[in-house]
Amino acid sequence: VLVTGLPSSASWQDLKDHMRRAGDVCFAEVYREGGGTIGIVDYTNYDDMKYAIKKLDDTEFKNAFSKGYIRVKEYDGKRGRSY
Repeated sequence: VLVTGLPSSASWQDLKDHMRRAGDVCFAEVYREGGGTIGIVDYTNYDDMKYAIKKLDDTEFKNAFSKGYIRVKEYDGKRGRSY
């Protein structure tokens, strides 16, 4: 899934912990580009990914330094990095 709206202080560990609420996360990465911070999260199965979109979209993401509301949507890595 693609996660947007992350605070600039977000780490991949923070993201993985938050997204684990929806299922078994096998990969999480945070990218800082342009004016924002985004994340890519991969689940071990399709059902967890769909559940993450339903359950975690527009939820509060927080870590020790900041918080914000994130958006979660399906990500197709084959299309390149044009979010």
